[in-house]
Amino acid sequence: CATCHQVANFQPAGVPGAPKWHVAPVEMAWQGKSLGAVCEQIKDPARNGKRTLAQIHDHMAHDALVGWGWHPGGARAPAPGTQAQFGALIDAWIKTGAACPAS
Repeated sequence: CATCHQVANFQPAGVPGAPKWHVAPVEMAWQGKSLGAVCEQIKDPARNGKRTLAQIHDHMAHDALVGWGWHPGGARAPAPGTQAQFGALIDAWIKTGAACPAS
């Protein structure tokens, strides 16, 4: 993977890149899941890299690989808002009890 995926996007070929580039483990996949199921998954240490809520906030708000979603390069659409805004939302969710909606 590291032959093609470097520390930054390679625009001429459209190859994504970021510091410590890697694909998320399958346990972290969100596709096809309800909002409640994704929420429970984020909080589950067995599926979130053994992270506490504080570590989840730090990961979402500051990790460069997560930040790639706002700077995907090529023809890929960036995530809405900014990573800082996302971090603030995660922080507010945690401070208000980190409740999950019903699945």
